[in-house]
Amino acid sequence: MSELPPPPPPNMAPPPGYVAYGGGYSAAGGTFRPVGTLGKWLVALLCVTLAAQALLVVVQLTLKDAAEEFLSVGNIDAFDDKLVTYLGLGALAAIAALAQLVILVIWTWRMAKNAQVLGRQPQSFGPGATIAVNLLGSCTLGILPFFMWRELWRASDPQVAPGDPSWKQGLVPALIPVHLAFSIASIVSSISINTGAGVTVGWTSGGSRKEVAERLSDKLPAIVASGLFAAGAAVVFLLIARQLTARHMQATREG
Repeated sequence: MSELPPPPPPNMAPPPGYVAYGGGYSAAGGTFRPVGTLGKWLVALLCVTLAAQALLVVVQLTLKDAAEEFLSVGNIDAFDDKLVTYLGLGALAAIAALAQLVILVIWTWRMAKNAQVLGRQPQSFGPGATIAVNLLGSCTLGILPFFMWRELWRASDPQVAPGDPSWKQGLVPALIPVHLAFSIASIVSSISINTGAGVTVGWTSGGSRKEVAERLSDKLPAIVASGLFAAGAAVVFLLIARQLTARHMQATREG
């Protein structure tokens, strides 16, 4: 009589919240949304925005000289040429920023949705809330986006098992509070001096060349400082976007 095979070990079922490697589903329910391509587009647009901001600072410095020359000797041609260049760069930056916002909304929405699939509960910033924060975050001096990025970073921790409530206690990198500091400085200085947009609005709404030249001549140091703060925020956020995308892809096993 042949011997019977040994019985299978107990508890063969996967643990709660288990996510199969390379799979798109989890025990929390739902399908993971890819974020890798969106992250690459976001970084590319951030690079365009950063380049435009850097060029704007350079043009602003030359524009001041042309403005002072116009105010002192009435040389209008040189001032007009510099102003057209400045407004053109401003338009390029605005277009890149608009495209960046669209990608940003979709990117964060998908990460928040994936966090639900991973069982990251409770969420302070669900998929719908991320849209509102991206659209209105500047009205809060960047404070709401700061809390949103902290939560998305913690929710994307690949070392925390799906459904594990300890995800809320994860550490966040120093880049996130540094980005908040740059954002607050940029927004406050922009509001206080009515920077680039103020020049554009003044020019297109019938403001005289003299008014535009005087504004540039008087407030250029503060305008340049505001531009540098904005550039600093863009550089830091570019690093955050790259690291957060890679981290989130690890958590969701996105190839």
